[in-house]
Amino acid sequence: MAAVPRSAKPIFRVDLFPPRSLSRRAARNIVLLVLVLTTSIGLIFWSVGAWPVIGFLGIDVILLSLAFYFSFRAAREEERIELHPGILRVTRIPVRGMRQQFDFQPYWLRVVLKRGEDDQCSLFLQTHGKSLEIAGFLGADEKTDLAEQLERVLRQTRCNPADFPI
Repeated sequence: MAAVPRSAKPIFRVDLFPPRSLSRRAARNIVLLVLVLTTSIGLIFWSVGAWPVIGFLGIDVILLSLAFYFSFRAAREEERIELHPGILRVTRIPVRGMRQQFDFQPYWLRVVLKRGEDDQCSLFLQTHGKSLEIAGFLGADEKTDLAEQLERVLRQTRCNPADFPI
């Protein structure tokens, strides 16, 4: 594959992140609300002499905090798709581990959207018997939009390569 200089501007670029509907601030507020509620309930149990219940209520708050921590940590995963003249590069940036890059020749590349049951679908880039699943963390609608967008851009670069200078 042709090397792409870091300073080269891509023809097309999309950065994909796992969707999160809750902000960090909202998660913190939920944990604080649960903490206040469990403290109130714990004080009631403590006043009647059932003080061991307080520890179990504290475990709930700790587990909720850990669940939010791991959820937001997983949200740092990223997938980047860049189209340069003569090369389509998919870069996966996991939460921890090594960055992976996959290069494809865009002229022969196919974008395949496989639909399954229960509105599940998978998005693949296929060429010369090789296949790579992309955007695994997105929903069906987002994958459909991404597939249409990629097909459109690939079609434009195949049909009119002179429009995109090397």
